[in-house]
Amino acid sequence: MTAQTWIDRTRDLLLAGTVEPLNRLDGAIASGTTATFSVEFPTGAIAAGTIIEIDTELMYVTSTSGLSVTVMRGYAASTAPAAGHIDDSIIRVNPQYPSHQILDFLNDDLNDLSSPNNGLYQIKTKTFTYSAATQGYDMNADVVGVHRVTFTDPGADKSEPEVRRWSIRRNRDTDTFASGVALVLTDAPMPGQTVRVEYSAPFTTLASESSTLASTGLHAEAYDLPSLGAALGLMTMKPIPRESVTSQGSVRRAEEVPSGAISASLRDLRFRRQDRITAEATRLSRLYPVQWVRSGR
Repeated sequence: MTAQTWIDRTRDLLLAGTVEPLNRLDGAIASGTTATFSVEFPTGAIAAGTIIEIDTELMYVTSTSGLSVTVMRGYAASTAPAAGHIDDSIIRVNPQYPSHQILDFLNDDLNDLSSPNNGLYQIKTKTFTYSAATQGYDMNADVVGVHRVTFTDPGADKSEPEVRRWSIRRNRDTDTFASGVALVLTDAPMPGQTVRVEYSAPFTTLASESSTLASTGLHAEAYDLPSLGAALGLMTMKPIPRESVTSQGSVRRAEEVPSGAISASLRDLRFRRQDRITAEATRLSRLYPVQWVRSGR
């Protein structure tokens, strides 16, 4: 599964069944400045002055002729994928929620889920070989908290004994600790043993729509959360154009979408998301219970 799955889920939540005009690319587009290309079906809604989207790149249409479309590329700070756009890529016309914008909100939500208020995280590991001459060891810069420190046991029982006294020290001299984060062991394993550190870290953001969901570190049971959060973030901007006096408002009559309707939808979505966050935080606490550790001296 890739980020495109979350982008599609977010768009489905926001459009609520509405289908935007679509077309399909007839021939690949390189990542350069090519401004004219062909589409498979009659241009229809694609006309001068419209915005189209291919993958996560927005383009401003300057003219059309038959099945040929001429555009200004990279509209609204969107960028073309390094590999360009492949033949048969879907073209969205005047998308209400552009994919690159949804991707930004998905990444914002991944960062938010990792915040202390929400209490979600990914578990990572780091290993090193213990030396009797060294107490401090370089960690990774993304360490939020250490869950457990163990070391290999030369005995046959493979018990992996715990190192029970240690401390995390931040803002260290990077000439000594490259990451700026050090793990200092007060209890000493046997020299030459492999020390394994399990630690919590923020979720990794998505580089593009082709990034795998697994690369974020979010556990699979919580894959519904980023789409809920991204939809919530995008919906908060809806009342702004509705109340603007300088632009066209909603095409629906006021009595069809009364004042407060958007706020009610936001509230319901927020409650749903918070319930899911609570459930997943409980799941994590069961999988990785807090260890009482006497840290430092």
